[in-house]
Amino acid sequence: MDENGLVINLILGLVVGLSVNWLADWLPAHGRTDSSALPVRNGWRWGGVLVTALLFAGYLSAFGVDAPVGPGSYPWVQWMFFALFLLILVVDLEHRRVLNIVVYPMACVGLLLVFVRPELSLLRACLGGLFGFFAFFLLFRLRPGALGAGDVKLAGLIGLLLGFPGVLVALAAGIGLGGLGATFLLLFRRVGRRGTMAYAPYLSVGAMIALLYGPTIISWYVGRF
Repeated sequence: MDENGLVINLILGLVVGLSVNWLADWLPAHGRTDSSALPVRNGWRWGGVLVTALLFAGYLSAFGVDAPVGPGSYPWVQWMFFALFLLILVVDLEHRRVLNIVVYPMACVGLLLVFVRPELSLLRACLGGLFGFFAFFLLFRLRPGALGAGDVKLAGLIGLLLGFPGVLVALAAGIGLGGLGATFLLLFRRVGRRGTMAYAPYLSVGAMIALLYGPTIISWYVGRF
């Protein structure tokens, strides 16, 4: 990508970073009146999100269309998904909530985007959404307290946006990262054996990995057999 493309991506990164920070301040208070839901600007988080968005801009500028969701994907789709997963990650870390006001509208947008994304069909999107939702719903029922209902809805949303088999990469990465995170928290006694942790951030990072490397990982895995 030329210098103009880098500048455009950096500007987009700045806009996305500011937007995610603003939404993370205000969306958790939607529909709530208690004082704990009032927006509080976290300076460290604002800086971290801006840096992350700018790094993503540099990544897209360096690798172009070779790394994202799939061949033919539009840059604005990549940015939209990145902003979504980053927003969900931040809100769940700070509030331990996966917001319906984010999940449900994006599910509708995801279905509409199927018709302009050449790498994804409606069938694959629906299969991915159903697989993600029911796989995590089963875990939710088998191990009460280990997952929240928001995690189940998020898994379904990830499947809908990435399709099948991309959802497999996202959920496998998310589960693996979640296991590492739980091990770290236990070793350093940040949580007890019966404690809980925010799981949506790990699923969000897993979705980002699938967003960037999903096709490559799937091709590598299939090639081994």
